[in-house]
Amino acid sequence: MAHEIQTVEDGFANFTQTLASLASGSARQSTIVSNTNNRPAAIIGYRIESGAAAPTAGAIYEIFLIRGDGTRRTDNAGATDAAITVVNAQLIGTLQVTASTNTNFTDFWDTAPLGKLGQEFGTIVRNSSGAALNATEGNHTKEYNLYLPVIQ
Repeated sequence: MAHEIQTVEDGFANFTQTLASLASGSARQSTIVSNTNNRPAAIIGYRIESGAAAPTAGAIYEIFLIRGDGTRRTDNAGATDAAITVVNAQLIGTLQVTASTNTNFTDFWDTAPLGKLGQEFGTIVRNSSGAALNATEGNHTKEYNLYLPVIQ
């Protein structure tokens, strides 16, 4: 019987991260997640809604990966949801926007190409769209699904 690689998924969970009214040119980190099961990678998903003012068509929302060892973290990130300046964080992906108000932009990315997650991780969202994000926090989705490839 041949062996195959299957993926054990932990199930989607939400990042704690405040994106309501995030101004263009600003960035916000999520609360750090402890990787207690030592999963090597995660699927990261975001749905970000543009605000009442139209963003610049073709501009982007950027999503970055924060990693840490329990003491030090990428870009000196703290442990909780807060404003941050992106310096060295690895880019996970981007959401390109249209010039539409109150519109959802959604995608999912795999962290595996960036290497193992390590002890703890989180994300940063930088708004480079030319307009503030939607003011209702519930209109934004920030989630992750840790996974482990296993040989069966």
